[in-house]
Amino acid sequence: MAYQSKNLSVLAYANGFTLWHFTSIDTASAVEAANYFDDASALLRVGDLVLLNVDTDGTPETRIYGVSDITAGVVTLGVEPNKAAFVADPTGGATVDTECRAQLGAVIDALIASGQMASS
Repeated sequence: MAYQSKNLSVLAYANGFTLWHFTSIDTASAVEAANYFDDASALLRVGDLVLLNVDTDGTPETRIYGVSDITAGVVTLGVEPNKAAFVADPTGGATVDTECRAQLGAVIDALIASGQMASS
């Protein structure tokens, strides 16, 4: 399917920021694809957040995205508005816990791979 404006609603608005909710039977990959939200470009603003409930008739998922860019009517969703800064692998300290450091490194790698944290 395609974007349907009836499925986009405002949850909260304050000081130029809007928290949106969008629901769709489309899969997450379809909703996250380029140009999906272009018809909403007049409503959305860079920095807004969109809570997505997708694939509601299949395997429902909930995702949170920020509106990272709107140029010439093209809407780009991303995690940029709320992306965490890069965190280096743990080093130093009087007591070295190798297993803990390995797990922290794995968490950092997963956050980078999912786009939730900057890579450097």
